[in-house]
Amino acid sequence: MTTALGIALTLFVLALIVFVIDLLVPSGGILLAITGILCFVSVVFAFRHSPTSGMWMLLATLGLIPLMLFLLIYIWPKTPFGRRMIVKPDLAKEFVWSDAADVDPKSLLGAIGLAETEFLPRGSVRINNRSFEAISDVGLIEAGQEVKVTRLDVGRLVVVPTKKPSENQRTMSDGSGLDQPITDLGLDSLE
Repeated sequence: MTTALGIALTLFVLALIVFVIDLLVPSGGILLAITGILCFVSVVFAFRHSPTSGMWMLLATLGLIPLMLFLLIYIWPKTPFGRRMIVKPDLAKEFVWSDAADVDPKSLLGAIGLAETEFLPRGSVRINNRSFEAISDVGLIEAGQEVKVTRLDVGRLVVVPTKKPSENQRTMSDGSGLDQPITDLGLDSLE
């Protein structure tokens, strides 16, 4: 029966070695699955030796899970392979203008334009007969609605709708009688 305990300990150590190799070699999770299988089989062999050995091996395996998660989340991205797999974006330190080199983007702050497309939240806005890419700061903006440039974000204008609708934009209640005062509708009193 001591061979069962020896096999259990060997499989457990082998599981640890396979896990370390998984940190260094891209395997798509295959080596991680093999690590799990080896840990499970080591627990089974430890229980074949004795219930006490099985419980200790189960506790060791379960205690190793948080350590493995810590290594995968915090240490693996710092390994040479992890640095190649996880690309950190370079954050822009200043506004980078992407639409037109001959227009100063700061001159467009506060400008009123017309939404050429729906903003969901990105769209196109026409300002001074020029089209610019922009982002809505408030969510959905309908095509044809007047918008105002409020700020500059990385490479784009940020717009919000103006309060007054443009002359070519119709409201949903246009022509339905809902825009008229109640006295003009000729309705009888409910009393």
